[in-house]
Amino acid sequence: MHGIVHKTLKEYVVERTDDGTWDTIVEQSGFEPKLYLPVSHYDDGEIDAILETLSTMATQDRRAIERDFGTTLAPKLLSTFSAHINRDWELPDLLAGLEDVYNDIEAATDDTSLPELSCTSEADHAIVSYDTHRDQRYCALAHGILEGVVAAFDADATVTKTDCVDDGADACRFRVDLE
Repeated sequence: MHGIVHKTLKEYVVERTDDGTWDTIVEQSGFEPKLYLPVSHYDDGEIDAILETLSTMATQDRRAIERDFGTTLAPKLLSTFSAHINRDWELPDLLAGLEDVYNDIEAATDDTSLPELSCTSEADHAIVSYDTHRDQRYCALAHGILEGVVAAFDADATVTKTDCVDDGADACRFRVDLE
């Protein structure tokens, strides 16, 4: 997984707790502490183990943590990949061009294995489909990222999950209603 995800997860935990709690989570997850570089690539298993340990320690549903983390991750992703996004775009423009942006990012990142993503846009909404080859699906993370993108664009929009692979759908689908 792209290093920006690992780096931001550490920042997310430390901002809500402290460095000591992060160290405890890493230790209980079975990993050696390391400096996460945003342009490097790291094992998905680390994210999975850290989220699972965090969920256990916080006694909070993992999906709720993933979704909340996704809202924090979204602005970091937008910043990291800003070269692929037109600076004049509003949220509807980004959604309409999401597949092109995504394909540009995929072509520019050699070692990152990205999930499948597609988007269909209408005048008042967009449907974003997300599917991944990973063992852990990260549907809640995708939901949070979309909510974080809406917030980053300061848009008046809502994101609703309409389908989920955890419920037998072929992909997770989210409806972004533009108000």
